[in-house]
Amino acid sequence: MSNTNTIFTEEHNIQAPCKLFVVGNPQVLLIQPSARHEEKNGGVRREVDLIAQASPTGFAMVFFDCVEWARALMPWADDAVSRDAEVGRHAPDTLRFIEHTLLPWLRERFGALPCIIGGYSLGGLFALWAARNTDAFTAVAAASPSLWINGWGEYAAAHPILSPQATTQHSTLNIQHSELPQATTQHSTLNIPHSELRSCAIHLSLGDREEHCRNQRMKRIGDCVRAEHTLLCQQLSPTAVTLRWHEGGHFGAEAERTAEAFAWCIEQLVHNFQQPQK
Repeated sequence: MSNTNTIFTEEHNIQAPCKLFVVGNPQVLLIQPSARHEEKNGGVRREVDLIAQASPTGFAMVFFDCVEWARALMPWADDAVSRDAEVGRHAPDTLRFIEHTLLPWLRERFGALPCIIGGYSLGGLFALWAARNTDAFTAVAAASPSLWINGWGEYAAAHPILSPQATTQHSTLNIQHSELPQATTQHSTLNIPHSELRSCAIHLSLGDREEHCRNQRMKRIGDCVRAEHTLLCQQLSPTAVTLRWHEGGHFGAEAERTAEAFAWCIEQLVHNFQQPQK
């Protein structure tokens, strides 16, 4: 069942320009940093449409504009990304904005719903870094993340993903009975305390030609993503992590790849709520 006929769009300025998309009756919050290149050819709206087509679960998704993409998202400096002296200094500021301004604003409007963070390229890198610095996120949708930056492997190994915690004792996910197995449909909704969330779910993806580029640093990306997948399977569990290979290089189908990552995360969230907690 598609949600595409119930998409509402709003624009806000919450310390940064934001686009909010409300799809159906929101049961989960999605947050993604965005840049000018993602706006081309209606990429942001196309991504929302694709998530809505793939998932029957309602959601509220906000894209916040990163005018200086590398400054806002790079967790530390790497000259291969930028020689700007400000790059590597402001990722903590971006995370504070999400955690203390954007997320409270969303939850004031939609309730204390679980939150998935995600992004493409540096956005995917930032999402994986952010989930290692706060327990605010239930899942991470990291599409073609730039894990080739200097020092990522060592940092990731020393800083496990933080398990999501309850934001309030009354936080629940209301799943419509049509989304559940037949054995659970005696009630119209399932009300599961947010405090019963399992470990964070992670979706990684990469284009199958990305590791065959000419740039000597960037061609390491295949091995870096494989290593991240292995590490996350050890830190979390093999069932909490997936690695999806797409056809193509780094540039192209950004909206499609990121939408698939978010849709998978939503599916895992719903699935986890259906399973008995151990």
